[in-house]
Amino acid sequence: MKHHESFVLDAHMHCWDQLSGLIGNKTPVTPLQQGRIRIGDDVIQGMPATFLDCRATAERVLADWDANGVAGGVLVQEYLDGEQNDYSLQILAEYPERFRAYALPNFFSTKDTAAEAINLIQSGGFCGIKICGGHLEGQVKLDDDRLIPMYKYLDEHDLKVSLDFAEGEDQVAEFERVLERFPHLQVAIGHFAMPTRGGWPAQLHIAHHPRVMIESGGIVWLYRHEGTGFPKAIEAIQRARDEVGIEKLMWGSDWPRTMCDFTYAQSLNFVCDTEALNEKEKKAFLGGNAARFYGFSSTESAAEPPPPITAG
Repeated sequence: MKHHESFVLDAHMHCWDQLSGLIGNKTPVTPLQQGRIRIGDDVIQGMPATFLDCRATAERVLADWDANGVAGGVLVQEYLDGEQNDYSLQILAEYPERFRAYALPNFFSTKDTAAEAINLIQSGGFCGIKICGGHLEGQVKLDDDRLIPMYKYLDEHDLKVSLDFAEGEDQVAEFERVLERFPHLQVAIGHFAMPTRGGWPAQLHIAHHPRVMIESGGIVWLYRHEGTGFPKAIEAIQRARDEVGIEKLMWGSDWPRTMCDFTYAQSLNFVCDTEALNEKEKKAFLGGNAARFYGFSSTESAAEPPPPITAG
């Protein structure tokens, strides 16, 4: 099975216009050139070197989608890149059929974060709120009483939470208490619940809640030492399927960060080409589950990717 034979959605990717971020609300992240970024005193390759201006625009990801037969995707913000709420709304206005997007509030603010989050949602277009657990660890608890009005609003208005837990399982208990109060809250857990960073089994098992999903954004980075076949990543997908059900799992790329090590096609084709999942499971994982969760129409797919060039 190749990627153009299924309806494919990317459940975890990033876009930014001008990168200007923070890690843990204290370490600055600034763009340089040719995809390199400065984090504090360190310089790393933060995106492909072909991103000469260090901008991860909607048009760039659309080019990758169209080349690989991907119908659309979910824009998930991150403090690493800096808040991109205005740019996200611009993308939604220009490409409403291709994108869904989460708003990113300032959870470090001494002001009313819940009110800010609700105001962002009410500005129109966003499907929910992004929570960057790794940045909040040790500073803001996920079940902080100040955040309860936000969860209540999201629950009552059929909106969603995109949650990247910190490494390990410490934050899971905090969020379990949130789900005790709002058992039907819609949640997408990022980075495949951190299987290589101590997140399993608790981060995985939280998907037993009725409306909690897990998406695989960044899984090829977590298993990058294996090379493009990613056999342990496939084993992780199988284990998650066996424990919480294939209907709970969504494919994601973490574009453009993971494209420093692998191509977009490689981040997709290791699933398309595996025999560890049957055709029905692949269709669910690659796009069917995300279409249901985010309200994409599976009849509005992207154009077929062009055929590969063959040596002549």
